[in-house]
Amino acid sequence: MGFGSYASGYYDIGTQLPDYLKRLADDYFARDREVKDGLRDVKSFERRKAGLKEYFMAMIGGLPESRTPLGDVCTGIVDRGSYQIRKIVYQSLPGVYVTANLYVPTAGAGPYPAILFACGHIEAGKAAPIYQKVCMELVSNGFVVLAVDPVSHGERMQGYDAEAGRTIVRWHAEHTYLGQQCELAGRHIVRYFVWDLIRSVDYLCTVAEVDSTRIGITGNSGGGIQTIMAMIADDRIAAAAPCTYISSREAYMKTGQPQDGEQIWDGAIAAGMDYDDYMTLFAPKPALIGAVESDFFCIEGTLDSYDRAKQVYAIYGKEDDVELGLAKGTHAFNDELRGIVVSWFVKRLLGQGQSATLSGSITPESTATLQCTLTGQVLQEYANAVSVQADNAAALPELRRGLRELARDPRRMRAEVAAWLRMPAGDDPIRPRIVGTERVDREGCLMEQAFLRESTLFFSEPNMMVGGIMIEREGNSCDRTTVLLLDKGTDGIHTENDWITSLTAESRVFAFDPRGTGAFLSRAVNGRQYDMMFGTEYKLGCDARMLDRPLAGMRVFDALRALDYAAQRDPGTKLGIAGQGYGAIYALLAGIVDDRVDEIYLENMPGSFADMAETRFYPYDVRNHWYGVLRHFDLPELIEAFRDTKRIRIVDMPDVGRIVKF
Repeated sequence: MGFGSYASGYYDIGTQLPDYLKRLADDYFARDREVKDGLRDVKSFERRKAGLKEYFMAMIGGLPESRTPLGDVCTGIVDRGSYQIRKIVYQSLPGVYVTANLYVPTAGAGPYPAILFACGHIEAGKAAPIYQKVCMELVSNGFVVLAVDPVSHGERMQGYDAEAGRTIVRWHAEHTYLGQQCELAGRHIVRYFVWDLIRSVDYLCTVAEVDSTRIGITGNSGGGIQTIMAMIADDRIAAAAPCTYISSREAYMKTGQPQDGEQIWDGAIAAGMDYDDYMTLFAPKPALIGAVESDFFCIEGTLDSYDRAKQVYAIYGKEDDVELGLAKGTHAFNDELRGIVVSWFVKRLLGQGQSATLSGSITPESTATLQCTLTGQVLQEYANAVSVQADNAAALPELRRGLRELARDPRRMRAEVAAWLRMPAGDDPIRPRIVGTERVDREGCLMEQAFLRESTLFFSEPNMMVGGIMIEREGNSCDRTTVLLLDKGTDGIHTENDWITSLTAESRVFAFDPRGTGAFLSRAVNGRQYDMMFGTEYKLGCDARMLDRPLAGMRVFDALRALDYAAQRDPGTKLGIAGQGYGAIYALLAGIVDDRVDEIYLENMPGSFADMAETRFYPYDVRNHWYGVLRHFDLPELIEAFRDTKRIRIVDMPDVGRIVKF
């Protein structure tokens, strides 16, 4: 017996978690509209700007303390008559090699204005033909252009394995894969993108042909968000044109679309950082929103953010210095958009009297022609090359030391767990709906007593239905109830008969599904596989992260409410909690937070978060985007801290393959 469709007909559980997250977001959006409508002068906006920049720097985990030598080298020059392409390699951090193409005009007299070109999600990076065309158009109009391979593109594949001769993690999936490791340590992968951009501007400032007072930046899609990063983090940027990215968070929440790791800014919605803020943090310097009519980044959000940005620029008396360039087409830096952007930079950085010369036909170079390294990958080219993963892992020894010290004080560690979980508030009375009972005959089994099962639904908080199945042996009189969290949820209890038989010898068992799991799984919000990168679990988890309310905290809260229900149903019962697989993590955290729990049983619990961040290639799990967790706790230290006060049993069952379970 389990729960049928729509929680046995009692509730539409398929929409409740997305709706819940949207309601939380809508409250923040309403708050932000009120705040922004109240901005009347430069002073009040500058206070807001300072707060949002402070949030941004804290979110990414800060920046490196010093600018180390770039060690830049030119590995070759391509001469094309009216301009040349220099193949440049420099180090944004010691051993973190950046590959770039520097387009330099040979006609006219310098110094020239410069454009930093941020490449989006195309595998070839700076060598992608569509990006080359923008760079060639700009250099032909009198700009020096630096096109940079971002992390995980072009010659900077972080998962490149020399023995295999290829990358192990598919290029832009690396952003999210590496991002998870950074997030665990409280250092967002955005930190590496930002620092690469800052050091790229540093390099441009060393180029003799560059006027360092006239440096602009552009890029589309993933290059659009990199443009935004530079607009926020580097005051030397004089003009900026983020393309095919600006929308609004409110529009995004409605789409079901996932975004890559560098686009999910933890706590952004709670902090009030929306897409229009991306533009206005640059005010009053000139900015262009490049957009296409049929983008999957909703044009409605683009128009709303543009209107909001103009209101802020108007406060500075610079309303005309934020513009919208709207081209036909779908998500791409297409020919029309390229023309709009190049013309805008000519106007803004070359002078109002200048006009752009746009080419009818541009022939891109081959990837090999633009390659800066002999091998094609910096991690193979340079013996001292350092990957993003390795640089991030360098922070782990200090974090581990802090956690070992914290484990000596269980009270403090419990407080750290609660602080990270940020669980919902509320202890409303539980009003259970008992929706089914059954007696399961056990004749012929080693344990012959029948199981009595009782299926129960209740709201853990308003509009959030959860439930479970109470299981006990017929005729037993128990003074203990164990809440059980299975990876497969309550629908999988029939495959765990042996474990449940063991647990019910001395306890009732309440097999329970927190929100968005088991029988209470959310409906799919996009067409990707539910529990894979960019699927529904990922999308909802990202929404929760931006709300500063991790899904893990919500699920642990639900587990605590299951303990409340068990205590309410059988007054005076002792309480334990058990979990399997990922459910064991929720069980451990709930058992530590709740003083009533005296027994914790963990089966096949995943290992250390620190180990995951320290391992170059690890098994990615979409549920592990636990931003900053290692600044608060790790699983081994939790167990060590509470081993003396809680009876904690840990079992690692052997993997016997895909056998029949019944």
